[in-house]
Amino acid sequence: MEEDWFAAPVATLAAPLLDRFAKELHAVDGLAAPERAVVREAATRSVLALLQVKLNRVFLLELQAASLEGRLGDGEPPERWQQFLTLARTPDYLAELAGRYPVLHERTDAVAARHLDAVLELAARLASDRPALAALLDGREPGPLQGLSLGAGDPHRGGHAVALLDFAHGRVVYKPRPTEVDAALAAFLEEVGTADGAGPALRVPRTLVRAGYGWAGFVTHRYCRDSAELALFYRALGRWLAVMRLLGGTDLHAENLIACGPEPVVVDAETLFTPDPPTPPSGRGEAVDLAYRLIRGTVLRTGILPLRADGYTLAGVDISAAGSLPGQNPRIRVPVIADAGTDAARLAVDVVDLPRTGNHPSPDPVLIHHWDQVVAGFRDQTAHLAALDAAGALAPALDHFHGTVVRLLRRPTQAYVEIARMLWHPASLHDPAAALERGRDIMRRNAAALPGAPDDPATVDAEIADLLLGDIPVFTFTVDRTRLDATLADWHSADLWREEDVIRSALVGAYLNERQLPARVQVPTRKPHGARLDARRRRIAADAVERLLRHAVTGVDGTTTWISPVLMRAGWAIRPLTADLYSGQGGVVLALAQYRAEARAGRADEVPGLEPALRGALRVLAATEERVPTAELGGFLGLAGQAWTWAALHGLADDPVVRAADPLERARARAALITAEALAADQELDVLTGTAGVIVPLLGLTELTGEDQWLAAAAAAGAQLERTVRHDERGARWSTPLTPEGIGGFAHGSTGIGWALSRLAASPAGSAADRARWCALAGQAFAFESSLFDDTAGAWQDARVGSQTDFPTAWCHGSTGIGLAAADLYRRGGDAHQLETARRSLPATMREGFGWSHTLCHGDLGLRELLATLAELLPDYAGPDLVWADAELLSGIEERGPVGGIAKEAFAPGLMPGLAGVVTALLRMHPDHRVVSPLLQDLTVPTR
Repeated sequence: MEEDWFAAPVATLAAPLLDRFAKELHAVDGLAAPERAVVREAATRSVLALLQVKLNRVFLLELQAASLEGRLGDGEPPERWQQFLTLARTPDYLAELAGRYPVLHERTDAVAARHLDAVLELAARLASDRPALAALLDGREPGPLQGLSLGAGDPHRGGHAVALLDFAHGRVVYKPRPTEVDAALAAFLEEVGTADGAGPALRVPRTLVRAGYGWAGFVTHRYCRDSAELALFYRALGRWLAVMRLLGGTDLHAENLIACGPEPVVVDAETLFTPDPPTPPSGRGEAVDLAYRLIRGTVLRTGILPLRADGYTLAGVDISAAGSLPGQNPRIRVPVIADAGTDAARLAVDVVDLPRTGNHPSPDPVLIHHWDQVVAGFRDQTAHLAALDAAGALAPALDHFHGTVVRLLRRPTQAYVEIARMLWHPASLHDPAAALERGRDIMRRNAAALPGAPDDPATVDAEIADLLLGDIPVFTFTVDRTRLDATLADWHSADLWREEDVIRSALVGAYLNERQLPARVQVPTRKPHGARLDARRRRIAADAVERLLRHAVTGVDGTTTWISPVLMRAGWAIRPLTADLYSGQGGVVLALAQYRAEARAGRADEVPGLEPALRGALRVLAATEERVPTAELGGFLGLAGQAWTWAALHGLADDPVVRAADPLERARARAALITAEALAADQELDVLTGTAGVIVPLLGLTELTGEDQWLAAAAAAGAQLERTVRHDERGARWSTPLTPEGIGGFAHGSTGIGWALSRLAASPAGSAADRARWCALAGQAFAFESSLFDDTAGAWQDARVGSQTDFPTAWCHGSTGIGLAAADLYRRGGDAHQLETARRSLPATMREGFGWSHTLCHGDLGLRELLATLAELLPDYAGPDLVWADAELLSGIEERGPVGGIAKEAFAPGLMPGLAGVVTALLRMHPDHRVVSPLLQDLTVPTR
């Protein structure tokens, strides 16, 4: 929000306190007159900005009221604005405010007084400690104070906040909290060191410790000079992960780590030795509870690795030290004053880019190129610490922390920020008692959902008291011998393999979407050969299933799940698997059930342990759907995908394990949640997540059950697509939150939506007039996709704004999905245009060939599905022979393992981006398979 529109009335409110501050500042010995002027100017600027943020909504409301009451005259809107600013500074008007908002003056005075008192304390500490600051400036005397930046962090405990002080000979940082832990960390790092040849030593800023506060050296951000420095930086980042895994460090987000060339310097490490809070059972099975505990105990908790937030303001935002990549964060919502400077001024919400921080070692960091260095640094430093431990040197090194005071984050700062905004809302200032009760209720509900958050009345009241006075509450504890021993014991129990896998998996989360991914790097198979193809196919498929079982998390109650990056609306996140088909539990369950069916039919090898794992995974899938509401509707990430998954499992109901889960009834139950109201509110719209993805699964459920009730929801989906379409001279496209420009392609764009509409138009849903409109709209969608075809490249261009000029070949974005949709519609209706599109898709896809990824979504196995489809469909098929393609694929998997594209070596069990999809595709290579493909969500299997 702009901070200066109401500066004049706020300055009037703060004037008495600022006058008092000036007198008290004059009494501080040890500051020259120009230095007092610097402090006074900084304090005035910061306190006025602080109060305006809290009072802008009050003055906007008062402006509207004064305008409606005719108190602003008959001039032009800018004149009436000035009239209000004049009115709002008068004593009589300020007295009126006290009548409407009984706590406004009291709270405003309290916030300003605490803030100014904190600045006075800073000034006195500066005067006392100035000679010692030379230790932070390489021995140079600081010289005169020339600049002061207040509020470099959140205010705590009486308005105290980090400040930056600029002297004639350098800059230092003021930390108004106990800094013994900073000095202890520096001593610990010096004592334990790093493995030989591991690059520069890990370091933190030099710290001058004082009673209850301290001073620190300022770390200047600079980019790496070359690739060698970049490699050192990311290797050191991995070493920080190892150190913080030992020390229980958290909250090491982008602002708490500065890239100083090849050195990542941790500048604020006040949250060490963080205990794992107790958590209630999830109700989804002990496997899920265990998986959550495992995740909380890994390096993911440090804050260094990519992790996307939830909540209204920061939904999908990654603020991690390794992540928060440029172009890979969603824009955030911020309040602004629209039509400021006129009497029509009002509060609005704008979206802005997150400001860049100093955590990156290059202006355009390509994190995907440095994952190996991060893992190697973690592995080397962990081995070094283990060697020290074996020699008996690690426990004594931890003694540096004994008696230090560290911070415990019991509630997210963003939660406090939102509650504070509510408490300072005009309605809350008008009726403070009701607002306080609302605040208490929000705190209690937050605690019910957040392990470790306080819920006892006394603590909640203390938190609210801090928020009313402008502070963010702080909790601390003193590190004692019990805590040190528990920390070392926890580190001894760490699973190094899982830690490394979490690192790889979490790094995927830095990439929100694919519009700014680095270029795809093809790695052709070195020695493809076609010998014993079926035996090799069976062995690779069995190995993939065995790997899935090996990585499973199993509870003592027999439930089974996996830990993995999963695709959510806000991007990739490390979780126990969600219920969805795309990367979640549903897709893995379907792949395992189909493998078991093929093994029972003799077309795949038996894998020990598969039956109990499938049974346990089915239990978790059902419980997750029941316990965790699904907001999305679509065919892969939403309710329709869940309904399709259970419908596909119904086709395997001769298996007693599957039959016991009652799959058809569960398919009906998930489909019943797709209501006309939910469709009308949907903004996602695409096949993957939204409205278009509802249509084909519901048509399939209708054919499976003979129940026409599902057609009404499919027709409602068609109506929603009609309401939300954007027409132009190129055809029809749909704007979604992820791609507001409207794009092509199957999963997110016009091809998939047109395909769904075509299928709807060919069904019994709706009236004849409805079906005619849907058919015409589908044609317009295909017209838009056709406009993206580049004759020179012989492929479809990526229409995403912000992406490079690219011609993707994937199912989700590109020619594989376009070709499969066209082939499906031609087979069903004989449309010559679709036949031509299917023909075009073959050379468009083969222009890159095999070698980047083995996934169904964006890799070689999706391409193989297209080749098999076209080979069967086109009498003049001129593509690669399937035997050759299978030899290429199987040899590639044997040489490199099943590679997941961006996920690289990270364990990814999911159907579309990972191992479950590899299993599914390998099963479908057998000529007599009975395996449904998820790519077009068809419930029929081939008859031979």
